[in-house]
Amino acid sequence: MHENIKQDILELKRNQELIISLLTPVYTISTVAKLSNRTSQAVRDWITKNAEPEVDYYMKGGKIIISEKVALQYINARR
Repeated sequence: MHENIKQDILELKRNQELIISLLTPVYTISTVAKLSNRTSQAVRDWITKNAEPEVDYYMKGGKIIISEKVALQYINARR
């Protein structure tokens, strides 16, 4: 019983983080990795192979910023 409650709380926390992140207009590799439960390296590899530089993603201050369209595409495809 306690284990079910613990699992429910963790799921609610993940859903809350997802909702907050989706309301945030900036998608970085780490944000997308966290939302998709993948590693940053996996996200970076997929982005560089499947997205167009300067259109779907760009560098800003040493971070890769991903367009909302591509970020959501990746997150939904990996669930």
